[in-house]
Amino acid sequence: MFVVLSALLRGRQLQTIEQLVSAAEELIDSINVISHSTLLAKTRMPFISQTESGRLERRCGSGSSSRRIVALKKIITSLGFATTLMAGQVGFSAQPNPVLNHVFPAGGQAGHSVEVTIAGSGFAKASGLKCSHPAVTCETADGKQFRLTIPADVANGHYDLWALTESGISSVRSFIVGRLGEQSEATINDSLDTAESVALDSVTNGRIEKAGDVDHFAFVAKRGQRVVVECHAERIDSPLRAVLEVFDATGQRLAVNRGYFGIDPLISFDVPDDGVYRVRVFDLVYSGSADHVYRLSIDTGPRVAFSVPAFAQADTSSRIKLFGWNLGRDSKQTAGSRYETVEVDIAAPPFGPPQSESSPAPFRLTPAQIETEGFAYHYPGSQTPIRIGLSDVPVTVGVVGNHSPETAQLISVPAEVSGQLIANGELDWFRIDAKRGEVFWLEVFGERIGSPVDPEVRILNETADHELARFSDQQSNTGGPRFPSAHSDASGRWVAPADGSYLVLVRSVVGDDGDDPRRTYRLSVRREEPDFDVAVVPRRDDPTALNIPRGGRAIVDVVAFRRRGLTGAIRVSAHDLPQGIDCPDVWLGPGVDRAPLVVSVTPSAEPLTGRLQLVGQAASVGTKAVIGSTIVRKGVPTVWSRLTDGIELSVVGESPIRITADAHQKRRHDLFGDLAVRHAPGTMVDVLVQVERAEIDHQAPVTLRGVGLPMLIQNRKAPIPAGQSTGYISFYLPPTMPVGRYTVAVQGETTIPAGTIDKNGQRKTETVTLFTNPVTIDVQLAAFVVELDQDAPRKIHRGEVLQVKYSARRVNGFISKMHTELFAPDGVRGIRGRGVSFVGQTDSGTIQIIANEDAPLGRQPFLRLFTVGVLEDKAVYQGSCLMPLEIVE
Repeated sequence: MFVVLSALLRGRQLQTIEQLVSAAEELIDSINVISHSTLLAKTRMPFISQTESGRLERRCGSGSSSRRIVALKKIITSLGFATTLMAGQVGFSAQPNPVLNHVFPAGGQAGHSVEVTIAGSGFAKASGLKCSHPAVTCETADGKQFRLTIPADVANGHYDLWALTESGISSVRSFIVGRLGEQSEATINDSLDTAESVALDSVTNGRIEKAGDVDHFAFVAKRGQRVVVECHAERIDSPLRAVLEVFDATGQRLAVNRGYFGIDPLISFDVPDDGVYRVRVFDLVYSGSADHVYRLSIDTGPRVAFSVPAFAQADTSSRIKLFGWNLGRDSKQTAGSRYETVEVDIAAPPFGPPQSESSPAPFRLTPAQIETEGFAYHYPGSQTPIRIGLSDVPVTVGVVGNHSPETAQLISVPAEVSGQLIANGELDWFRIDAKRGEVFWLEVFGERIGSPVDPEVRILNETADHELARFSDQQSNTGGPRFPSAHSDASGRWVAPADGSYLVLVRSVVGDDGDDPRRTYRLSVRREEPDFDVAVVPRRDDPTALNIPRGGRAIVDVVAFRRRGLTGAIRVSAHDLPQGIDCPDVWLGPGVDRAPLVVSVTPSAEPLTGRLQLVGQAASVGTKAVIGSTIVRKGVPTVWSRLTDGIELSVVGESPIRITADAHQKRRHDLFGDLAVRHAPGTMVDVLVQVERAEIDHQAPVTLRGVGLPMLIQNRKAPIPAGQSTGYISFYLPPTMPVGRYTVAVQGETTIPAGTIDKNGQRKTETVTLFTNPVTIDVQLAAFVVELDQDAPRKIHRGEVLQVKYSARRVNGFISKMHTELFAPDGVRGIRGRGVSFVGQTDSGTIQIIANEDAPLGRQPFLRLFTVGVLEDKAVYQGSCLMPLEIVE
């Protein structure tokens, strides 16, 4: 049966009613049992709304048309558009969310191939793996096992992996490329006595498989060797909270560490005697699972921990001091420090896109680090690169001894200063000159450059006896719960009260008892020079990817991180989109930090996997690449998320329903005819939503809500009743709304047939959430503000006549005529109002409202007073206020 139907339908593009009827007549005698998923992959059927269904019957005419109508409906139903075909057969159902829980091993050696296995949910098997570095290729074994080939010229570092599944592209997981030989944990190693032997200068891939599991490894080392033992867990998206311990041959513990790079531990120790040494790995709270994977490196090669300065001027060569271990013959042992140092000349690249398919950044970055730009530096022979930040101005290195107001270091603004708070309680002082009214933005980077400082910055007068400002932790979480961007670094805006010199104090509010050269910071003192970054943030609370069905849409948030006084609009645009994919521009209006970005796929698009490339633009800044992000795992109180090397997407499956929005429908006016919509503070945004369903026999109600509304706009809820294919949802733009462009969308919640049969022989349904295309409105200056009298009646009886007081206050120099009527986007029903005109200086009055004897009871959605402003006899300006009037008996 399937072979016959596939042969009949292969290659057809069923776009017209006549073609549908022809297909129906051809197949009507053949259809018995059809698999929706098999046939739909070869057929492109348009959405058929209730309106289209009625038009279809009218176009079929009379006579033999009944046979054609029956045939057409049978073919639509039989082809499985959300319809049960036989007992237990399903039509449409929610697309599974493919989640990649882990990749094991989570890394490999450059110049070699590695066999990896994957595990996850929302998919049965995968056809391959995609790496953010395009040179890493994949061969498939059985849908769960793969061979990754890593060319020798792939740089060491962190990359992203996605699984390509029948449900689309999966969520992302980390993959590390290094220079050391690799092996996987292979034997029982639960005690020091059963420690698994591993070689020096190697990486062991292991996992804490169950609660209470403890892994042990043994290696042979010689006296005088410096061995660096490091565990990657958090940095490879593992839930493991690793603890490292090192023991000598007698079982004496030599060192322990619970977190060096974030919560990932590292131990550097000098081997005291020739012999066998053992490493213990376990979870801090003794949890465990198949996802608790880790990479343990035991290395005598170079390892750079940090640099001073931690950043360099872009597109220049800089002298930078590296701190670490085993840094070679030219290195020096810093007195009183456990670190070696070596100075190197590093050529910093120019500013550019932080993400590139051909050259991804080999780092795992947190949401808070979106505001830092940097590049990878690979020290010769090192397993792991370090990230060095970029500055657009020359870098100033803090002088030794600037620890008092009298020895404050003079810096010129704009300034980017590299400093160290080596001693516990150390204070660094700087001096700036300022003019009265001059605006400065001060920011200290610590946590965001991987430094164990919690910085605070203070501004004092020239004699240091009066504090003018103090800035500490930046707890404002612009990214929200799915992209937690709050951090412990200090930042703030300060206005100089008078001409003169001022002192800037930098300190850390936390620290241990000993000296630590790792306590570095970056002090930025800039004038009000606006800047921004933009991230794409998923709208789900769990790991996900951008999988879009044909004929459907997917939505994400774009989140703007505004800096140094940027308040203007930011425009986000897509470029180089694959065929069949549409992604309209998004506008984040003045002061808006978040807006919805909608990606739509045409019904005829081919299945594909690709990348969504976005840029953000601001008039006073320029263009910047938009950064991708992912939720690694759910968490309490916030999720665990990070930046990604790209925004991957796939086209997979078919959508059973689609909703489309239009906020620019003309308004019918009794006096002025069809009016083009003009949005301004104090007006309503009316969004017409149209529903298109593939299943014409299931016309469930749809509940509409706004998505991505600016904070000033109150969200609303509106229904599209069952059996109807269009409806409205409206939003009020308050008089305080700043002028500018804004992008919003509408969310719809409804049901579709799930395909299964209940005990009564009825088809079950499932609830789905879907989204419209984005709607962009251009908010212009208002000419007047319409307000209902606070004592205006809220109820009207059938047959009653009311006098309702209101005002229309002219603003922004408007002096012309205004005319007010009752209005609702889908027509006023059961009541009528006598239009009122204001001329001259009149700005308040009364409108008479009459309720019909058979007026429908209840409130009419989005009923309002609608005022039109006339300029040279043309209706130009518009204003509204909602009228919550309930019709009662």
